[in-house]
Amino acid sequence: MEQKNVALLVGAFVALLIGVVLIGTIASSTNAVTEKTIASAETTNLYGNGCWHVSSSVGQVNGTEDVNCNITVTNAPTGWRTESAEGCGIGSVIVTNSSGNALTVDTDYRVFAYSGIIQMLNTTKTSSAATGLGPLNTTLVYYDYCGTDYVNSSFGRSATDLIAGFFALALLIVSVGLFYQVLKNEGLTNL
Repeated sequence: MEQKNVALLVGAFVALLIGVVLIGTIASSTNAVTEKTIASAETTNLYGNGCWHVSSSVGQVNGTEDVNCNITVTNAPTGWRTESAEGCGIGSVIVTNSSGNALTVDTDYRVFAYSGIIQMLNTTKTSSAATGLGPLNTTLVYYDYCGTDYVNSSFGRSATDLIAGFFALALLIVSVGLFYQVLKNEGLTNL
């Protein structure tokens, strides 16, 4: 085998190794800008916020017009995300009590996706009498949101998601081309 062929084989293996190392990083980087970020268990104390009115030893949410009963999530949409940009409001919202029991959307709370506000409502599930454990002091909120580096157009997200695939194809073509050149130089392609 000629030294030229050895160099081609080493080049092909190096290209494959570098590609294998980089493909995971490229895929992770593209996912970071094309997937929504998940926020888990953001805690709010409704009693501490002044959302509760206690009468006859039963705590209840003050009412829908009380701004103290609005929970603004930590990652509320700002800038271009508040303009209804292709689903960049908060999504997949789940509100639970401190025990993990889920409350019902549009019954126990309302979600205003593009302002990042969750409005607690006065219902039997949000009343302290329903739990027997005292006021619904702590709520846990789970949701997803667009990060600041999120690609806001669906075409841009689709094109960005293709980068890792095209990189892998280019790497495969280069490697196969180098291996083919070695086979051609050794006269093994004329079979």
